[in-house]
Amino acid sequence: MATNTVAIKRRRAWTTTVFIKQLMALSGLFLVLFLLFHAYGNLKLFIGAEAYDHYAHWLKGEAFYPIFPKGTFIWVFRALMVAAIGIHIFSAFYTWYKSKKARKHQYAVKKSAVDAYAARTMRITGVLLIFLIVFHLLQFTTLTIRTGFTAEATPYEMVIASFQQPWIFVVYLIFVSLVTAHVGHGFWSAFQTMGWVRKNTRTFMLWLSGIVAGVIFVMFMLPPLFIATGVIH
Repeated sequence: MATNTVAIKRRRAWTTTVFIKQLMALSGLFLVLFLLFHAYGNLKLFIGAEAYDHYAHWLKGEAFYPIFPKGTFIWVFRALMVAAIGIHIFSAFYTWYKSKKARKHQYAVKKSAVDAYAARTMRITGVLLIFLIVFHLLQFTTLTIRTGFTAEATPYEMVIASFQQPWIFVVYLIFVSLVTAHVGHGFWSAFQTMGWVRKNTRTFMLWLSGIVAGVIFVMFMLPPLFIATGVIH
């Protein structure tokens, strides 16, 4: 009887709100690492067309060869990204659904106005980011939406042609601003969810979250800004 009870508790642990929040936290931290890596790669635009194109072709061809066969790593990486985004979205929806259900039964603990505002902001920015990510993939990955470049254009030429158009710059600015807002709260929240925030580290973690979000914003926006102003062409 005791063994069955333990087994049931273990099975239920996989569906608890705490476990789902931890999944959301870990997947979110993984995505933050991706953003930092992606933003760093974009800075190669400052070195020139040859360096940026080499980096782009390396990712799709010889990345981590011979550990991965040529052209394989990018697909493994994309699969991990899809899995992380899927887990993050599912976790966010699940916790929102459980919270809404708890409020109906009046079991939920009353949140402060700040916490409630942060939760709403995270949901709104998250939904908007989904649409912008799809647009970004259709633009630079599948080339379905060609914003000023041809199908034969190099990666460098695609980026230059795109951000020479004011409306693309504005869309990207909105995109990066939403990412920054999402990361700014989510980074700190993830560490809090994992139980890594203490009274003596709270202020430091808040500052660290702001710094990480700020670094992501600056790294992502520098290349488009220099292209839009004609410094990079």
